[in-house]
Amino acid sequence: MMELNFDLISDLHLETWDDEFDWSNRATSAYAVVAGDVCKDRNLLIKCLSDLGKNYQAVFYLDGNDEHKNNIDNLTGSYKDLYKKITHIRNVVYLQDNVVVVDGVAILGTNGWWGYDFDPVINPEQSAEWHKEKDGLSQSTIDSIRRMSTNDVNYMIGSVKRLQTHLDVKKIVMVTHTVPDANLITHDIQLSNTLRFNTMGNRFMNHALDVDTEKKIHTWCFGHYHGDVDQIREGVRYVNNCRGRGDTPWSKWVYHPKRITIDY
Repeated sequence: MMELNFDLISDLHLETWDDEFDWSNRATSAYAVVAGDVCKDRNLLIKCLSDLGKNYQAVFYLDGNDEHKNNIDNLTGSYKDLYKKITHIRNVVYLQDNVVVVDGVAILGTNGWWGYDFDPVINPEQSAEWHKEKDGLSQSTIDSIRRMSTNDVNYMIGSVKRLQTHLDVKKIVMVTHTVPDANLITHDIQLSNTLRFNTMGNRFMNHALDVDTEKKIHTWCFGHYHGDVDQIREGVRYVNNCRGRGDTPWSKWVYHPKRITIDY
């Protein structure tokens, strides 16, 4: 029996907290997976990732939607800029549309975004219109988010399919920022049946499970949803570890990385 351990971190929303988070002596593993929404300010993001890189042998970072909040009208340019800024941070690997293999475990990541149809019973166009009005977005931005959600799904499905025949890969860890399955959060009465629900996840992302013929997918890590989720569904563990925004009741004043173990 072999095992790989990593610390799961997400949704720090640094700009909403008064405290300066110190990562010294917080690591419980050699590796960390960061599932997005660290903060909107890129200078603050780089500082945080640099600090994490000093405390872990490797940090596998995935962006959230908040990282693009100030550049949402140009997602392509936003991603290029983010990649350029992250590339030279010591011990930090950008996980967007990327896969790394560590000791037989493939860590596969993409943001996920949303197509405004997470729950198809909730009108997708009304959800898109709600998002437009709430954040002052243009229709072209809404269309861009939808395209990104489709690209991310295609990347994950294609990657899982290719990894089935990769002999060195024994298990797969899926990492998305958004929620991969609506059933994980339908219990939340604050979200259920609201237009906002359709911006919580990508309903097609879990189609990646359909091509996992060798049953290599072990754990699916995600962020975006600020409640706690840690459950097993059809043999796959779904888990998040969001800190949340400091100005909301859905947050953790005392926050620690969550140690995840992949055994195989």
